[in-house]
Amino acid sequence: MKRIAFAFATIGTVFAILAQYAITNDWAWFRVFHTLGFIGYILIISAAAFFSLMFIHQLSRDEKVRMRNRSIDMDIDGSIDV
Repeated sequence: MKRIAFAFATIGTVFAILAQYAITNDWAWFRVFHTLGFIGYILIISAAAFFSLMFIHQLSRDEKVRMRNRSIDMDIDGSIDV
């Protein structure tokens, strides 16, 4: 899934750059490239959303492991039972 998201981000960047280049140079197929640029922006936003959600998920997973280890340490020490 990471590879797909990275590919989406790369393809989206290429589409967006191509669209800007078409706008700047007044290409005949401007509307097609303009549409491709819009699709590129959607791909970039989708990839960014995937990577940010993956990062948040990893942070929450690390926090759960840290809390679990902390409660095990408390049980071993004989202090508060969680």
